[in-house]
Amino acid sequence: MAKAKKDRVFLVTGATGMVGGHVAETLRAQYATVRCLVRKNSDTAFLESIGVEFCYGDVTDTAAVDAAVKGADVVFHCAAMVSDWASREEMERVNVGGTQNIIDACLKHGVQRMVMVSSLAVLGMGKQINANETAPYVYTGDNYNYTKIESEKRVLAAIREKKLPGVIVRPPYIYGPRDRQLLPRVVQFLKEKNFKFIGGGANPISLVYVKNLVDVMMRAAESEKAVGQVYHVTDGTDISRKEFITELAQKLGYEVPTQSVPEGVAKMLCPVLEWVNKVTGSKEPPLLNKFKMKFMVTYLTFDISKAKNELGYNPAYTYKQGLEETVAWFKSQKEEPAGVS
Repeated sequence: MAKAKKDRVFLVTGATGMVGGHVAETLRAQYATVRCLVRKNSDTAFLESIGVEFCYGDVTDTAAVDAAVKGADVVFHCAAMVSDWASREEMERVNVGGTQNIIDACLKHGVQRMVMVSSLAVLGMGKQINANETAPYVYTGDNYNYTKIESEKRVLAAIREKKLPGVIVRPPYIYGPRDRQLLPRVVQFLKEKNFKFIGGGANPISLVYVKNLVDVMMRAAESEKAVGQVYHVTDGTDISRKEFITELAQKLGYEVPTQSVPEGVAKMLCPVLEWVNKVTGSKEPPLLNKFKMKFMVTYLTFDISKAKNELGYNPAYTYKQGLEETVAWFKSQKEEPAGVS
C-alpha cells in the first residue's frame, strides 16, 4: 500500500545553515517525520526546538549518508561549503563528493525525489542579463563556482543515466533570518570607516529571500513536471548594490557610503591585498577581497519564467518585505551573526 502523503519521511542536509533550517522548519509545520543530517559538534538548538530527528555525520561520510537516506521519501540536499579561502580539494570533497554520496544513497534506497540547492554562481560572475536555465556553465577559476558546476553535472548525469528523480534549484545571493553568509559580510563592509563602492555600485543584481527559495523547493518536491529540471529562483525584481547597501545602512544605523573607487583600480589592488593577507597570516579577510569584488562589480540578473510557468511560483515576499524581516531578525540577536571564511 502506498504511503499516505502526510506520513512521508523527509531528509534535510545542511539543516544547521540558513536554507536547510528554513526547509526543516517548513516541513515540520506539515509533516511528522523530518530528519536532519548534522555534525555532532553543530549548533542544533533551533532544530531541537522544532522537533526534528537527528542523524549524525556529514555528507562526506558514506555510511552516515546511507543511514540517513534509508527510509526517506524526499531528500533536500542543502549542504555545501561556501568559502573564498578553502582549497579546491577541500571544497571538492564536500560539494562534489558529498553530492555524489547523496545521489548514490538516493538511488540505492529508491527515494521519490531529490531536490538539490545549487547556485547561480555556475553561470559565472561576469555579466548575465536575465539569464535563463539554458545559459551555459561559465568556469571562473573560483573553487565554489567549479565545485557547484561539477556537483550539478553529477546530478544531471544520474538523472539522465540512472533515472534519479532529481531537481536542481539555483538561487543567487540569499538573504533572510539566520543568514550567516551575505548579511554579516555586508555589515562588515559598513563597519569599515572608509568603505567605498566599487565602480559606483550601480550594476543590478538578483537576490532571493530565503522563504521564497524554500517555496520553490517545496514546489519542486511535489511537481511531476519538475523531475529532471533546473530552476532559477529570485525575488523577481532586481536592485543595484548601492541600493541594497544603502538600505541596510539606513535600517541598521550605519553611515551611508557615498564614495566610490574605479573598478579597474580595485581589480589591480585585490590580488595584491589578498597576497599580503596570506603572507602575514591574517585570519581576517583583506579590505578588498574576492567576495567584495564579486558582490560589488558583477552584473547578474536572472529569468524566473520557468519556475513561474511550470511550478506556479509567484514570489510571496517582495524584496522590501524580505529585507524588513531580515533586519528585524538581525536586530533581535544579542550578538551579531558571525560570517564565514
